[in-house]
Amino acid sequence: MYHHRLCSLIIGAFFCTPFLCYAEKVNYSELENGDTITVTLDQLLPTQAVLDYDQIFANLQRYKADLKNMYRDLCRVNGAKGVKKWDENSLPTDPETYQCSGKVGQNADALTTVVVGPEEGVLYLTEGLTLLSTFWDMPNGGTSVPITLKVSHNLLGSGDDFWAEMSNDNEVWLVNEKGKKIKPDNLPEYIGMKQLKHDKYLSLVNFLNGISYIPPEPNGKDNNTASIPYLALNWALEVRQHMKISDYDLNDPEEYATALTEAATIMVDLPDDEVIGKSKRTASEMGQLDQVDSKALEKLVTDETSPFGLALAYRLAKKEKSTPKVVLEEQEAQKEKEEQEEKEKSEKGNNEEDAQSEDSSEAKE
Repeated sequence: MYHHRLCSLIIGAFFCTPFLCYAEKVNYSELENGDTITVTLDQLLPTQAVLDYDQIFANLQRYKADLKNMYRDLCRVNGAKGVKKWDENSLPTDPETYQCSGKVGQNADALTTVVVGPEEGVLYLTEGLTLLSTFWDMPNGGTSVPITLKVSHNLLGSGDDFWAEMSNDNEVWLVNEKGKKIKPDNLPEYIGMKQLKHDKYLSLVNFLNGISYIPPEPNGKDNNTASIPYLALNWALEVRQHMKISDYDLNDPEEYATALTEAATIMVDLPDDEVIGKSKRTASEMGQLDQVDSKALEKLVTDETSPFGLALAYRLAKKEKSTPKVVLEEQEAQKEKEEQEEKEKSEKGNNEEDAQSEDSSEAKE
């Protein structure tokens, strides 16, 4: 079976934007690999059940600091380079209210990709899930944000063979946030954080890009090493086997930094011939580094403008907003109490050691 939700993609005859002017209906049977189409976010189905919430939080924090970042991302993901003009009246749901520096689709390599599903109107998103989910979840975004995409495969009419073909092409990730296998019917109906669950191990791995691993670059010869499907998710699946993220409070910057350090160490300490996750590729082939780049890690966790710093700022603001003031005060008081007890315990231990040392000296005399 496949998803029952169908989108006919019927666009009103008078609906026309700088992105695309539609006739009344897109003929899906005529779409070929490389063709571009423009749809709204609610017409896209995810090909995985998990997200990296912290990447989305970092994006939302960037937008909160400067809305120009949002329009820059909108233009970029639509293949229209950067943003040229926008103002306080601009809306991400209305491309006529802002202007990009290039034409939509001009940079085809920047477009996210979709697979045309087994029935008319079904589109499965195979790239760009994090950014498009950001557009879905941001306060001034939502389901009607238009997006231009590139067709990677047209599987219209594939029927019961659809998911087998998607699996063979490595275009679906059937693992949930607990690391357990799921069926295609368990995939969410929409993109965004309300439907997709947070894979915390995926957050660790994405933060550690360039610190404990570097995704292999295309070499133009061997596509098996040039493009590795779900590389970060496979690394996340592997890291999950060696540590417990539940041991850490990810709203505490120090604890989160410690979790990142543990994950990074795990990744570089794996044998280079260890097969990672479900990838059928070794750690070396998955971009494993010989050692943790400690300077890059230190910068990541101390720089307020790094993705980690931005995500933590958003996390803490979100927590403060949703938690009653009295509870926050109790939590802070409890933390201070625990720190004081730990300090007194340490001082007591040092005093006892000093006393024992003095007794030992007197005994020798």
